[in-house]
Amino acid sequence: MTGLRNFFSLAAACFWLINAGNCWGLEPAVARPSTGAVVAKVNGKPLAYAQVSSDIDAKLAQMQHKYEVQLQQLTLGNARSRSELLENHIQDVVDQQVLGLEATARKSSLAGLLQSVKPRAVSEDQVHAFYESQQSQIGQPYDDVAPQIKQYLDKEAAAEAKDGYLRVLRKKYQAVVTWEPVREEIEALGPQRGPDNAVITIVEFSDFQCPFCGRMAPVLRALLKEYPTQVRLLFRNMPLTGVHPNAQKASEAAVCADQQGKFWSMHDLLYAEQNSLSADALKEKAKRLSLDSSAFDDCLDAGHGSATVKADVDAGEHLGIASTPASFLNGRFVGGALPLFQWRALVEDELERVARKATP
Repeated sequence: MTGLRNFFSLAAACFWLINAGNCWGLEPAVARPSTGAVVAKVNGKPLAYAQVSSDIDAKLAQMQHKYEVQLQQLTLGNARSRSELLENHIQDVVDQQVLGLEATARKSSLAGLLQSVKPRAVSEDQVHAFYESQQSQIGQPYDDVAPQIKQYLDKEAAAEAKDGYLRVLRKKYQAVVTWEPVREEIEALGPQRGPDNAVITIVEFSDFQCPFCGRMAPVLRALLKEYPTQVRLLFRNMPLTGVHPNAQKASEAAVCADQQGKFWSMHDLLYAEQNSLSADALKEKAKRLSLDSSAFDDCLDAGHGSATVKADVDAGEHLGIASTPASFLNGRFVGGALPLFQWRALVEDELERVARKATP
C-alpha cells in the first residue's frame, strides 16, 4: 500500500508542477505562444501564431479537458477504493467475530455454520422473469441461456442467504459498525421517484445504452417498492458516447419526455428495449407512450435536451465518474449494478445510522 500511496502522491505533485519540471521522466509542458509570436516564415514573410491558432486552440482545449477529467477520475477513484477497502475490512472483521461467538455457543466451526445456511431455491419462473427483464441485453434464445441464468441466480441466492445469516448474528450479539463511511457532496437534482422528505436519497448517474444500467433499473424499482417512504431516487444522465453511440440521443429523448411529464415512463421503456435506441425508434416509443409526437420529435431533432444532458455529464465528470451505473446513497458512493439484497443492506445500514443519530 505504501508504494501505491506514493504513486498517487506523485500524480498529485505532477498536476501542480507539470509546467515546472519533469514527472515520470516526461519533459515539461510546452508553453503556448503569444498571439503575436512569429512561429514560422514563408517566402520571407513572418507567420504569427494568431494565424494558425484557430486550427489548434480547440484541439488543445479538448486535450486539456480530457486530461483534467482523467485526473479527477484517478484521484477520486483512488480515494473511493481506499475507503471501500477499509469499510469492507471492518465489516469482514465484525462478521468473523460474530461467527466465532456463534460457533463457540453451538460447539461448531465457522465453516460448519456457513455450510448450514441454506439459500432459497431458484424457480424456473424466476429464471424466466430474469430473462424477460434482460432480454434486450442478452440477445439469445431463452433455452440457450437458461442454465447460465440459473447458475447466476443460484450464486446470488447463496450470497443473499449468507448476508442475511450474518445480519441475524450481528443483532444477536449486538454488533454495530460505528465507523462513518465517506460521504460526498451531491446535488439532489434530476427527475425523482419517491417522496421529498425521504431520509435516504439515491442519486444515480446512468447511461440508457449501458447493459449494467439496464440490469439495475428494475432492481431500483423493486427497492423503492420495498421502501416507499424512506427512499427517493434521482436520475442524472451520463451517456458514455465513446462506447455507446446511441446513448446521447436516448438521454435527450428522456429529457424531451420529461418536458411532457413522462420521464419515468420513457426511462423504463428505454431500459426495457436497449437494442432499439435509434432516433426513429425513440420517436416510436414516444408515440406508444401517448406523448405529443410533434412536440417530442421537434425537441429530439433540435437537440433541446442536450443542455440538460451536458449539465449532468459535467457534474458526473466533476465527481470523477468513469463508468456507469454510478450512484450515491446519502453521499456514499456505490459503483456498479448491485443486486437487490445488497441495496437493501445499504438502506438498512443507513436507516440504522439515522436512528442512532436521532437517539440521545
